[in-house]
Amino acid sequence: MALWFVPFLLWIECSVRPMTEPDLFFYFALIENYLRTGHWPSTDPFLYSLANDSLMTLHQWLGYWVFYAPFKVFGWAGPIFLKTLLVGILLILPLIPYWRFKKPIPDYFPLIWTIAIFITHHRFRERVSLFGDLFTLMLVSGLFWAKEKRWFWYSLPLLFLTWAQLHPSYPLGWVILGAFLICSGRESLQKPRLISAGACLLAPFLNPMGWQGVAYPFQFSLEIEPYLRQYVVEWLPLTDPRVFQFHFLYLPFFITIPFLAWMMWHARKMTTPFAWFIFVLAIVLTTRSVRFGLMAQGMLLVLLGWLEFQLVEPSPRFKGLRQNLWYSSLAILSILVMSLKVSSSSTWGKPFGDRLKVETSYFPEESANILTTLNPKLHIFNSFGFGGYLAWRWGGNPPIFFHGFSTNFKFFEDHYNKPQESQANLDAEIRQWDIGVFLLSKLGNDDNFIILLNKHPGWQKIHEDLASVIFVKRDPRVFGP
Repeated sequence: MALWFVPFLLWIECSVRPMTEPDLFFYFALIENYLRTGHWPSTDPFLYSLANDSLMTLHQWLGYWVFYAPFKVFGWAGPIFLKTLLVGILLILPLIPYWRFKKPIPDYFPLIWTIAIFITHHRFRERVSLFGDLFTLMLVSGLFWAKEKRWFWYSLPLLFLTWAQLHPSYPLGWVILGAFLICSGRESLQKPRLISAGACLLAPFLNPMGWQGVAYPFQFSLEIEPYLRQYVVEWLPLTDPRVFQFHFLYLPFFITIPFLAWMMWHARKMTTPFAWFIFVLAIVLTTRSVRFGLMAQGMLLVLLGWLEFQLVEPSPRFKGLRQNLWYSSLAILSILVMSLKVSSSSTWGKPFGDRLKVETSYFPEESANILTTLNPKLHIFNSFGFGGYLAWRWGGNPPIFFHGFSTNFKFFEDHYNKPQESQANLDAEIRQWDIGVFLLSKLGNDDNFIILLNKHPGWQKIHEDLASVIFVKRDPRVFGP
């Protein structure tokens, strides 16, 4: 049992840390706009560049409130600890049957869990996608462990109803449920299962957007996701060279997946078609996008727990696993991974209270305070990554240039990427939008802007901190009356 200290410490280190999630600020901006105005915005209330652009946010409205409520009560500690709890549930879920049926947990599990936490730590963020990951694993776990229970089938429509209010990933749940029914053959013809499955298809229609809300996940996949795969790291497939530098993302293909494939092959008489489906689905999700890493690893852990549980009397192969070189090597690797990750963490050694704040090396807290005081009269051009934070800080007054919840990627290409290509393009952008201030990120996305403005005779840098830099136009109108 002492080995469980290894994944536990890694989970705490990777979860309880200063908040770095830009989407969370936009959740709060939407809620506070609703509290001020009494209605949910259908057009963007935060932008001067796309003021009449449609804003699709109501499809996951409940998730915003779930994060906002603990923030109002506990400050930033609220959403940080909620995120930590959700991640903990995701990781503990595959172990629940062992406690319920009082079966000893295999001694190699904490080592596999350590590797899983290390692989997925980049997804330990305060965002509503955690609910989608959690509900997916709840569904998969139920289909493995509770498929014979009537209460499970009666509760499934409620799960899908709640899922549709929290995150638009429930179509994946439909796929998993459909695959289970197909793999079950005649068993799937049981009346409670068929009624439950039909209700699960209908439940998501009970959302504030009705049919449009159900259609949105498919629209997102067809129209928006292709752009995200160009510009946003979390949506890149593992075959994209831009993510090759993140070596930890590829560990499943060297450890978890080969190990599970070996177990499933040697236990193939007990391995169901649905188990093989989940195994293949987890591999596909792992490869398809960085974003699906936590969900896919959770599926593999659920599958591992279920498969090991089927072995009432482990075969010599599995007994030998506890004592062979592979197990010893995995133990050493897991402890080494945990030690290196914890010791190299930027938050290691910080007082616990300092972990329950906003990470000011990511977000322009100091710069936003300065601009609030200066109150520029010309428009502010903000870094794409700062959009959610500034929408929350300023509430649309002053309005901002762009934020990550806008789905107008044609505008992003023409008015964010193109101006960085030359000074002529930049000057044209400044004239078009009457820009007097640039608030740019130092994390890399705005490097070309910074280079151009540093050399531009019409602009001066007035402030720089860990997260951002402010450039102001040499024009008396900027701070004029």
